[in-house]
Amino acid sequence: MLKDKVVIITGASKGLGLSTGKIFLREGAKVVVIARDKDLLEKSWHGVSNVLTLEGDISSEKTVKDIFEKTLSHYGNIHILVNNASIPLIKKMTETTLEEWERLFSVNMTGTFLMSREAVSHMIKNNIKGKIINISSVSGDVGAPLGTAYSASKAAIIGFSKALSKEVASSGINVNCICPGAMDTDMFHKDTTGVLAEMFNADRETLLKKTINAIPLKRLLTPDEVAELILYLSSEKASGITGQTVNIDCGYAIH
Repeated sequence: MLKDKVVIITGASKGLGLSTGKIFLREGAKVVVIARDKDLLEKSWHGVSNVLTLEGDISSEKTVKDIFEKTLSHYGNIHILVNNASIPLIKKMTETTLEEWERLFSVNMTGTFLMSREAVSHMIKNNIKGKIINISSVSGDVGAPLGTAYSASKAAIIGFSKALSKEVASSGINVNCICPGAMDTDMFHKDTTGVLAEMFNADRETLLKKTINAIPLKRLLTPDEVAELILYLSSEKASGITGQTVNIDCGYAIH
């Protein structure tokens, strides 16, 4: 379906980014994976062919420009961008520091902007009818208590995606946004459930059961489920879909 298409995936050392990279490889794509943790990135992708691993913090403009230069030098083109990199924060709004707020936005939103700017510039210059998939969160759609900063950063991605889709539609570029719900990843178990358990001196398993019970389908998502949706929106089968925010959350955000 995507044979020889070049795809860049941020936050690709574990979880959703790792699953997404593997699924794109399955479809014959050439994959560029980005992460801040060089050791984990190389360990996760060791021995895998058709993958270019690049360490980098996407909140840095220079780093992002380097990523695209290296990608074009290695593969010669860019067809798909998956903005997945994200950092969490579970904290009361009144206790959130300005430094924490700015760091969250610098990665979650500014990183998405910088990566998208480079990708769109290349696509327009080279008449590439490309695809950009931005990963937001169900928290960006409905909000999450103790996650004001995180929810705000993810809501910003939704607005950014809609506006960008209108701006680049005439160039044949599709931009869509995905809002995953609770996912069975290290980030969820450690940085969400784990932090909440410590905050309230509660049993982690009990909190997990309460979380799952609040989900209509009574389960967590798997990273592969979300990765398959990313794959579909990146394919020609979805060429008529742009400017959309797609929730995949086992029913959590049913209105």
